[in-house]
Amino acid sequence: MRKTPAAHAAVRLRGVSNDEVTLGMPVPLDSDGFLRRECPTCEREFKWLPGSTEDPGAGKPSDGGHFCLYCGIQAPDGSWFTKAQVELAQNMVATEVVEPLLKDFVRETNSISRCSGGMIEMSAHYDPPDKMDPLTEADDMQRVDFECHPSVLIKVLDEWDRSVYCLICGEAAS
Repeated sequence: MRKTPAAHAAVRLRGVSNDEVTLGMPVPLDSDGFLRRECPTCEREFKWLPGSTEDPGAGKPSDGGHFCLYCGIQAPDGSWFTKAQVELAQNMVATEVVEPLLKDFVRETNSISRCSGGMIEMSAHYDPPDKMDPLTEADDMQRVDFECHPSVLIKVLDEWDRSVYCLICGEAAS
């Protein structure tokens, strides 16, 4: 079985005291090195080759972010995670950040009850979520090239038979 390379995304959580926790989250690539993304508007998935949109020949998307290949609607760069990627990030925060804090809270709450000599009666219990397995990536989707930005490498759904929009400039391509 061949190992799939992984890109890494950072999950950031800012707490009440403005402390910041950064967790590394492996996000798998397909065998060609493409990363799965999802349009926040039409919710269709596609893939792009990490780094190909930063290539000097690719041009830069406008301040509004990238364009969806399917619906052509522009969205900020941080909004293209798939539902599975978001679910894994939330699970990581729950199991690696929130769970230890809640375990401490439960321990302290139960300690107060024991130490009060019966004056204060309280108890707490926390059922932690199961830790999710890492994501895997299928070798699916078909490659599409753009004349306007040839160095931007993307893949669209295998069954997609309509025209697509350029990720960088939003121009329709056939």
